[in-house]
Amino acid sequence: MTEKEEQRLIKLKEIDRKIFESGANYICGIDEAGRGPLAGPVVVASAILPKDSMIEGVNDSKKVSEKKREKVFEEIIQKSISYGVRNYR
Repeated sequence: MTEKEEQRLIKLKEIDRKIFESGANYICGIDEAGRGPLAGPVVVASAILPKDSMIEGVNDSKKVSEKKREKVFEEIIQKSISYGVRNYR
């Protein structure tokens, strides 16, 4: 992982750190992709990752190439405490 990517992830997790410091044990991250519930199908994914996770490339799915999304998805599944994916048609 590059230093730039590590710094991006550290900054991204600043909010998480504050939530954990307030007493939370878990944070569930979510993302959706699709045309929107009124215009077509939507896929929604959620994951609870360990507090210290640093998965390279985690970002808004629309900002990541399909190939990179698939790689990140596999790593999220492997490292997650729990995850879910739901397709709404």
